[in-house]
Amino acid sequence: TDSFTNLPTNIIENIFGFLPLRDTVRTSVLSREWRYKWMTSPDIVLDFWFDQMFLGGHKLEPLVYQILKLHKGPLLRFVLQVPDLRSSPDIDEWIRLLPQGTLQGLTLHVTRGDTHQLPHDLFRFQNLQTLKLYNCTFDPPPKAFAKLRSLELQSVALVPGTFGEFVHSCQKIERLRLIHCTNFDSLEIGCPELKYFEFNGVFKTVRFVNCPVLSEVRLSFSSMEFKWGNQFSWELLKSLSCLSSLTDLQLQAYALEDLVDHGAPEKLPVLLKSLKNLHLSDMYFEKIEETACSICLIRSCPNLQSLKITVSVF
Repeated sequence: TDSFTNLPTNIIENIFGFLPLRDTVRTSVLSREWRYKWMTSPDIVLDFWFDQMFLGGHKLEPLVYQILKLHKGPLLRFVLQVPDLRSSPDIDEWIRLLPQGTLQGLTLHVTRGDTHQLPHDLFRFQNLQTLKLYNCTFDPPPKAFAKLRSLELQSVALVPGTFGEFVHSCQKIERLRLIHCTNFDSLEIGCPELKYFEFNGVFKTVRFVNCPVLSEVRLSFSSMEFKWGNQFSWELLKSLSCLSSLTDLQLQAYALEDLVDHGAPEKLPVLLKSLKNLHLSDMYFEKIEETACSICLIRSCPNLQSLKITVSVF
């Protein structure tokens, strides 16, 4: 008997956790004892490499059903990110086959077809810590994922009101990314353990409430048409100035343009005292207002250590 076969089950499962599915399945040829050990792997990752290794012209659906039905033991992470994944009822059935009590990480990347309407079965995973969704409709009930630590939504249709309540209920969340999702009139973030926030899309106002450890914020906007005629830049910077732990900020330069309506003073009436690293993206130096407002922001960061400016070329 080889020494690997005698390894404790938890160590074998830990090793499988570092291997892609194709290599985990390959261990079945090592010996008779190893033939079915791959079925206990804590991670099932169906991604580009799975597509290249296993599909090869075969249909995805029968393979996924077979893998999920053969799996034994606790499943901690399920990733469905094969190229050209189309929205279909099979996705809902796969979610229903996932174990309710052990799942901690879920990634679903739909790239073709209509926006996928997620089933309510998704919200039964009370131990979920990491959730990544692409091209889905997401309307969670409040307090759906009490243990969630990382949430990444891209091209996801949201209900702004209920989503705000949901985020407030995620008291343990540390990382939040919202990329090209539903437009928000008002976006309120209140997560006491949040450390990283990234947003790319549209909002009219944003408020950070009870975010004492939020240290990194990245903001970019798919449209700025809504901001003309209001005090978008002032309100945004006032909200950021309330973040006592903010050390890293990335912001599109043209989000500051309406500061010039107030004369673009040398400094802002509020200071970003904790900020150490500032990245102004999409700077267009031929626009005098944009440049003046950017200088105004830089002067309002008394403890700035690093400044990065990327230029927009038209």
